Amino acid sequence: MRVSILFIASLFFVQCARSQSSQNDTNTSEIVESTTTENDSIAPINNKPLPKESTKDRTFILKRLAKKVNNQEPLIVQLYVPLCDNENQGIVPTSASLGNGLDLKRNLYWATSKGVKRYFKELPDWKLVNSELNINAVVLERVIYKKTFKNNTVVYLIADAYRGDKMKHCLEDFFNALSGNRSDSVIIDNHTISIGKDADLSIFNGHNGLMDDTPTILPKKNHTPKDAAAIACVSGTYFKEYYEYTNSYPLVNTNHLLYPGAFIAEGIINQWALLGSAKDCKIAAGKSYYKHKPKSGPNGSQNLFNYGWEF
Repeated sequence: MRVSILFIASLFFVQCARSQSSQNDTNTSEIVESTTTENDSIAPINNKPLPKESTKDRTFILKRLAKKVNNQEPLIVQLYVPLCDNENQGIVPTSASLGNGLDLKRNLYWATSKGVKRYFKELPDWKLVNSELNINAVVLERVIYKKTFKNNTVVYLIADAYRGDKMKHCLEDFFNALSGNRSDSVIIDNHTISIGKDADLSIFNGHNGLMDDTPTILPKKNHTPKDAAAIACVSGTYFKEYYEYTNSYPLVNTNHLLYPGAFIAEGIINQWALLGSAKDCKIAAGKSYYKHKPKSGPNGSQNLFNYGWEF
């Protein structure tokens, strides 16, 4: 069955890539090249049994988020962005500039008007707190944004731009954070804030790398379950077993092909920060998609997304 799914999904590549390549505007930043690293300590998911328990109910997560808000603690979102890469990802190539997985200056998923860095930078209600190059050998840039919501919730958004040829590493960081195995931190206003496994919401945003490769992850630790989302083509089908394995909650995922623009993440975060339900976040994703891609239609935009375990 999994082989059949992968074969069918492979037929989607042409349409998916065409949707991506239609975004052809650019911006300025730095081009960074870096050396590669590999993590040799992790084992493939299909060599490990899935845990007996999964996060089937989000009640505990919502209570924890509400407690943080009541205590005036910021909510933390971490966005994992593998840069669009013509040479190393299973897509029909877009233009050379948009599809250069090492080019922070013009990459489709980072520097265009709908790319993560530029899109959030141009939003009036999000403030750019910090931008740093060369976080490690695979993360070319990290940007941090801040927004204060009407319920006085403060959200920090940490977005990492991964080398396009390091998709597997990006997926492994995403899933190892969800499984409680990946620690990281940032300094904001002289305060150290834990991210990685301690992020309240983790979002994967880009080409569905699970169509091309199988990441390897550590067995889940006894950690606090967190919300997760994957803004990528047909992510619900591909990411489900990993959510089960890492004991994380599938807040919003996708049913079909789509362009993974940063506006989707914005819509989800705006509802999530107000302690909205998973359904609210899914509806917000659909509305945002229709706003920016009106040809998809209001119903078609909603049908692109799913929430919870019903996919």
